[in-house]
Amino acid sequence: MNERFFALPEERRNAIVNAGFHVFSKHGYKKASTDEIAREAGISKALLFHYFESKKGLFAYLYDYGVEFLADAIGRLHDYDETDFFEIFANAQACKIEMLREHPDAMQFLVSAYLEGDPAFGPEFGAGFQEALEKSSRAFLVRADASKFRDGITVEQVLNIVLWMSDGFMRAQPPQALADLEAVNNEFLAYLELLRRQFYKEEYL
Repeated sequence: MNERFFALPEERRNAIVNAGFHVFSKHGYKKASTDEIAREAGISKALLFHYFESKKGLFAYLYDYGVEFLADAIGRLHDYDETDFFEIFANAQACKIEMLREHPDAMQFLVSAYLEGDPAFGPEFGAGFQEALEKSSRAFLVRADASKFRDGITVEQVLNIVLWMSDGFMRAQPPQALADLEAVNNEFLAYLELLRRQFYKEEYL
């Protein structure tokens, strides 16, 4: 990768990064067009390759950047003392929203890149995001107060349900909705509250 990329103004770097996130998340690695990425970024394809050398180099950079950005947001914003399951998850959602403010397609890119498993990359590719997912899940299972759940309901079961809901919710958002991230977050929290009322004992509602 060419170090001149990092000498660009932040606004220009973000334009290139966001164009890559958007096109790769929409088409996947194989079908993504570097012509389209360059066009969305407002630069020539030659300049794009000048910065990243290849399509593979750009994809790998975006993946590493996305994992690092998310880890930084979690480190700055996550409340590691909270024990209420749904408050923990609301806090985790705030970290995602922080990422989406700067990079609207970053989360979808990370998930699709992790699941795609393109043979152009080695088997170790995706380990960073997988580690982040596992670490997050372990944090939920260790810290969440299981005594608040109704009898017969486990933290593991509810965690899976909320993760599925969260993924489906974010994928269902039209691009224009992301212009108002506060409204998106409030809608998500309303769904989270519905689940809380289904799974918690009466005394904790």
